[in-house]
Amino acid sequence: MERRLHLPLPLLRWTALAGILLGVMYTISPASVWLAVAVAALLVWAGRGLTPRERRWAWGLVGLALAVRVMAIVVFFLQTDQDAPLFAALIPDGQSFKLRSLWIRSELLGIPLHPDNTARAFMGYGETGYLYLFAAFQIALGPMPYGIHLLNTTFFITGAIILYRTARPAFGGVPALAGLAVILFLPSLFTWSISALKEPLFFLSTALCLASAVAACRTRAWLHRTVAIAICVGAISMAASLRQPGLFILGGGLMAGLTMRFATWNTRQFVACTVLFLLAGTYAVANPAIRERVMDRLRLSASSHYGYVNTPGNTYKLLDSRFYAYQPHEVQALVLNMTPSEAARFLFRAATSFVSTPLPWNATSPSAVAYIPQQMFWYLLVGLALIGGYVGFWRDPLFTCILLGVIVAGAGAVTLNTGNVGTLIRFRDMVVPLVVWLSGLGGCTVIERLARAEGSQLGLENVAPKGHQTYAAG
Repeated sequence: MERRLHLPLPLLRWTALAGILLGVMYTISPASVWLAVAVAALLVWAGRGLTPRERRWAWGLVGLALAVRVMAIVVFFLQTDQDAPLFAALIPDGQSFKLRSLWIRSELLGIPLHPDNTARAFMGYGETGYLYLFAAFQIALGPMPYGIHLLNTTFFITGAIILYRTARPAFGGVPALAGLAVILFLPSLFTWSISALKEPLFFLSTALCLASAVAACRTRAWLHRTVAIAICVGAISMAASLRQPGLFILGGGLMAGLTMRFATWNTRQFVACTVLFLLAGTYAVANPAIRERVMDRLRLSASSHYGYVNTPGNTYKLLDSRFYAYQPHEVQALVLNMTPSEAARFLFRAATSFVSTPLPWNATSPSAVAYIPQQMFWYLLVGLALIGGYVGFWRDPLFTCILLGVIVAGAGAVTLNTGNVGTLIRFRDMVVPLVVWLSGLGGCTVIERLARAEGSQLGLENVAPKGHQTYAAG
């Protein structure tokens, strides 16, 4: 017996039209359809457990960030020359990632390649796990040399939401929203997030590492803790496959942060750990073998820095001036004989350059001048992060210590091994998203204190409504 569905005709028409449009979109760009599905899931998760007002702000920020990024990617795609022999890329390195991932895909599918392309696909230089991950996506969805931009956008937005949901219970609703806004719309981070580079995936790995580490320390259920630890280990492994210092930045930074939290658990542990640290430091200084190992590592970093200084581009100097007065082939001998005092000055300049470089008054090119506003904003972020680090230590010491540990490890891995301004900015942006959460807390603290002081001067300190809560309540 024939059975009919008694559905309204307009509903059937709109359903059919939606199916046709979905099929056309999937044919043109499968990545865009899956991005839409991921965006819907991200928006639901981003607003879960929030107050209605916070949910509107979170959805508004994430929705605007996604819309602007998709628009930028579409404009970039429409402006590219589709008849060009090579794929266009926002940043030159992205072209290599696109080509090599396609060659790896072809090799895995048994599609014949020119021997030179096969050799370039699997060459050691520039080989990262990102190439194989993107090749796997292209095996599943088909070639998508421009879909990588949408994929990276999804990685970046996901990482931002993960850190937002980790920072909110730790620092409060308003500081977390402030940090989310800065991460989503800071110009350099915006550029990386829509590029074809590995920065968005590294950022996602960092977010997963920090969030899972915090969850593992706080949960009491062993099953949840085991899952969190597994996610943390996987995130660190992914970061290590993306960048050579990834293991040191996330693994070493996480251990440093947890050690810091253990040492400051109470006064007794703080005193005991301080004494042990002083004894270990004294032993290391007095031990010639340890001193020489440290000096060898610093000399290697100094040699790497000098190599960057002698390459084309905008560079900066960290060594004493005498090292730059000789020819490159003569400097290696000087670096091998670098004294402890020269190494100490090298360390100090490297630490300060991480924050100060590029100096605004040294800008000469149009791109350097255009970067000045963000550099000034970076100075503000660092100043507020110092305040936020102090406040955060008393508000949520675990999350604050983990942030500080990874920030210090990332700064150490970056600043000692480069001398190119562009490279420094690119690698510094690996830890800027972590600084931002402390900056958001510091900024809210400053604003709240100023508001209290203004209210006190006006005699309004006791007129707050009953049940009033500060930003920390979220």
